[in-house]
Amino acid sequence: MRAARAVGVVVGIWLCGASGVLLPAASTAQVGERGRITTRSDVKMSIEGVPGTSGKKLEALAKTLGAPLAAIKQCYGEVVKEHPEVVGTLGVELELPAAGKLMVRAPGAVRELKPMQSCVDRAFGKLDTEAVPRPAGARVQLELTNSAAASVGEVRKLEQTASHVSVEEVGDGSFRSRGESTQGEISFEVVAREKATVEQMHTMVRDALPGLFDCRRRASKGGSPAGELAISLTAKGVSVGASSVANERAPTCVASVLKRTLGKAKSSAELKIRFLP
Repeated sequence: MRAARAVGVVVGIWLCGASGVLLPAASTAQVGERGRITTRSDVKMSIEGVPGTSGKKLEALAKTLGAPLAAIKQCYGEVVKEHPEVVGTLGVELELPAAGKLMVRAPGAVRELKPMQSCVDRAFGKLDTEAVPRPAGARVQLELTNSAAASVGEVRKLEQTASHVSVEEVGDGSFRSRGESTQGEISFEVVAREKATVEQMHTMVRDALPGLFDCRRRASKGGSPAGELAISLTAKGVSVGASSVANERAPTCVASVLKRTLGKAKSSAELKIRFLP
């Protein structure tokens, strides 16, 4: 497709009543070595005609994009499991010649957006253009975002210092450790009868920080996320006791994150997790 000025025709993509927007897709994203986040990944799409493509042609082309949009959304959800840093705007060029197959190009799929190249190739490669008047062409923009992206840098910093856990003995013969995120938005305290247990649980809670960041983000909706949660870890599982976080869903979110991170670990410990404003 020749690089050319757009003709000023923009057509919205209608899916489930949303103009130009794909509905959000929830997926589980892997950040760090062990921390799993339940993150929301969003894909928004817009389409613009190129010179020679009338509004009628562009509208016909837009109507065919439902299937590839769904495929892109699903694929992006899988990509962020391993690459939550993949965010940004990705341009896709579509050229439907007078005869022959549809040509699809994604020249912007480089660097952090490179993992999306195969998604684009598969999704748009199956586009049904039988009802689109030829020739036609368009530029499609995919805006890719996910809620895990903001915590990637934080997790990378924590991994660099993850080998050492400072443990102190407290008055009743128990042991305690303290930790926090690099900016102090989240802090935690681990107490257990055995030093080795404190070290193990401290590392696991630190690995859970990406998910805890997501809980803090959710708790900030409608008010401050500030507060403290008291949590007991036993062989039977994770239970949240007192919580001073205003958002009533925060205990459930935190418990779910810890359960996923701890897995089959059966050690007993007491945790305190604090969210700062």
